[in-house]
Amino acid sequence: MPSDEDASHHAASYHETTYETGLDGMIHEINEPVTVLTRFSGGQLDPLRFKWKNRIFDVDRVTGKWEEHDGQYKLHYFSVITGEEDFYELVYNTRTMGWTLSRTDLDG
Repeated sequence: MPSDEDASHHAASYHETTYETGLDGMIHEINEPVTVLTRFSGGQLDPLRFKWKNRIFDVDRVTGKWEEHDGQYKLHYFSVITGEEDFYELVYNTRTMGWTLSRTDLDG
């Protein structure tokens, strides 16, 4: 039977999961709430700028958009590149009406 220490180590390992990008490093799971300046136009939403760890990041371009259903609500995913050519994945949750920074290629 695993000890409590083994269980907490396993939980921490899950949060720190990384993925190869094949471009310039690893993808790190973040899953932290962020504030996002968003344009709502013609039934679409687009992230323009976001604040994470007291720093402002300007979205240079959106490289991908997709949706997933969470019951009757939607999760809107955006892969974005900042002016510094860094990758971020932002998620807008229609249930909470809030944003989350899901993943990045930067160390958290």
